[in-house]
Amino acid sequence: MAKNIYKSTVPIREDRLNTTIAYGGTASELVDLTTRKCLKAKDRAFSQTTFCQEWLAMLTLATIKDTVTIVHAPVGCISSLTCINIFNRFGQILRGEIPETGKWISTNLTDADAIHGGEDKLKEAILEADKRYSPKAIFVFSSCVAGVIGEDIDAIISKVQPDVSAKVAPVYCDGFKSKVWATGYDGSFQGALNHLISEPKEKQDDLVNIINPITFGRVDEVEVERLLNKIGLKANFIPNFNTVEAIGKASEAALTSSLCTTFSEYFGKELKERFDVPYTKKLMPVGLDNTDEWLREIAGFLGKEDEVEILIKEERERIQPKIDELKKKLEGKTAFVSAGQSRAVGIPNLLADLGIEIVGITAYHYDEVIFESFADLENRCGDFCTNIANVQPFEQTNILNKEKPDLYFGHMGESVWAAKEGIPTGMVFNLGHLFSGYNGPVSFGSRILNLVNNHSFSKKLSRHSKKVYRDSWLDENPFKYHKAEGL
Repeated sequence: MAKNIYKSTVPIREDRLNTTIAYGGTASELVDLTTRKCLKAKDRAFSQTTFCQEWLAMLTLATIKDTVTIVHAPVGCISSLTCINIFNRFGQILRGEIPETGKWISTNLTDADAIHGGEDKLKEAILEADKRYSPKAIFVFSSCVAGVIGEDIDAIISKVQPDVSAKVAPVYCDGFKSKVWATGYDGSFQGALNHLISEPKEKQDDLVNIINPITFGRVDEVEVERLLNKIGLKANFIPNFNTVEAIGKASEAALTSSLCTTFSEYFGKELKERFDVPYTKKLMPVGLDNTDEWLREIAGFLGKEDEVEILIKEERERIQPKIDELKKKLEGKTAFVSAGQSRAVGIPNLLADLGIEIVGITAYHYDEVIFESFADLENRCGDFCTNIANVQPFEQTNILNKEKPDLYFGHMGESVWAAKEGIPTGMVFNLGHLFSGYNGPVSFGSRILNLVNNHSFSKKLSRHSKKVYRDSWLDENPFKYHKAEGL
């Protein structure tokens, strides 16, 4: 039986997972400090840029079909949905669908609303969304302004819910409450858990929920689906690019797993607590060893141990000659990786499969979710420079200037800092390219080989670009502005 648990808000990750966003040193030091529980929370005396947790919350739910997004905020807060809509339309194309523009509404809170409240505007927006689009669900996202003035979004929705046919789900993601933007994932899943998922009609012994962040493309899903099918399991990819009904059936699954533990760990825990659906805790199936362990954990829960060992043996034998060929061609290359914490472990493992040496990693945050896997990575790859930073280009550029890697792999937008230094760059995700499973290292390795053989863009860019930062900063300790909490 499902437990009747309703939680409006979620604890921030700083409190729930002891998450830190400021560390600079070596991997071995970080592992040692974490093991001894001596890792002190730090901040920065100077911070250059970051994301907003509202953006991450919208990124989680805005691609669900037959839904409308309402952002209870000043109109500027909705601007990021234009970027999310690019992901949305491209994701639909990759799934063989005719692309449709997402549907979103801003309540356009003004300075007057910040004084008198925006309840009437939110009611009007919900009614209009239901009338205009007839969606199956409406997501109402909070904002810094809504949080500051103390808008009771739950109460407002309770008043208007009887007048609309869609399920209306509040998502609390006030940006100022947490410096760890991944808290936005938790708030979005809380809304889905409270309003979209109900007690299962029947359990499906072969169904596995695969929580898919928007940054994993359809080609990755196809690879994961292929592997699960080989051991007699079906994948329910949620929430991105799927339906409200598919999300509602999450409680019927035999197990929940994920393509990114950072993204999904809160959802997995809550689904276990409320509906007794077990969940796996291994990191994403990126890299050969990670894929082995990811499959083994799923098999261990569902009694598929013999089948999965046969699958792993077959896939390893099939893929190894191609891996060996790539390793010969990439021998001696070094790389720096910058990514969210799960990819900051997954991508280096994939690179290590290809014989590329890891000289440094930047993870956007760090907590107990990846500690074990990070320690395994340090054991496998040896010591390397480690920076925990919620997107701080001034630190990143300083480190790259000192480490001088042959290759740089990062998220879209931030790779420009490395390219301007003349370092060939690649993406740690691309919706049209494969990274996951056993075919992922071959696909990614082939693209890396192309990058190595044709790096003229970054070299020419560096010759025609002015230095982003002065030599006086590049000669400094990159972690100069880290400070202990409260100082």
